[in-house]
Order: sequence, then C-alpha cells, then structure tokens
Amino acid sequence: MLITRALDYFDPARAFGGDLSAALSRATCKFLLVSFTTDWRFSPARSREIVQGLIANGRDVSYAEIDAPHGHDAFLLDDARYLGVVRSYFDRMADGLRAGGAA
Repeated sequence: MLITRALDYFDPARAFGGDLSAALSRATCKFLLVSFTTDWRFSPARSREIVQGLIANGRDVSYAEIDAPHGHDAFLLDDARYLGVVRSYFDRMADGLRAGGAA
C-alpha cells in the first residue's frame, strides 16, 4: 500500500510549477524509456511526456512502446521485444564505453 501511494503521489514536476521540462533540465545521463500499451500504472502517454521533456532539454533519450496485453506486469514477462530493446540499448552503451567515449 505504501509503495502504491508513493507512486500515486509522485510528481517530479511539482517543485517546478508543474513544468516537467524544467524538472528534467538538470538530468545529464542518457535515458531509455520503455512502455507497454496496456500498462495502467505507467501509461505510454506519461512516458511520452517524459520523452518530450527530455528532448526539450536536448537530452539523449531512446523510447520504445510495446504492444502487449499483459498490463502493468508486462515488464516482468519474457517478452522478446522488450528484452531486445533493453539488450540493444545496453550493447550500445557498452560499445560507447569500449570506444573510449561516454556511453
């Protein structure tokens, strides 16, 4: 219950007058966001808002939206598309590190 409540009230833009782009402006890492079409807890619409906020700040962001019928728990299942996206992202990060650059 406490975790669910924390998720319900979490709002990274609250301290920035509701401006998600401003809230994300200090971020310096690279991002991978993956959403599932039937996820009711973290909807694709919310993920796309985060992606847009990161893009507005010129951040490096990758996004994948996977059509899956399993709702919020889809990320817990052995979905080849999800695993492929994550694997590709990590491979790209590893290649960047091996090349001596920033991942």
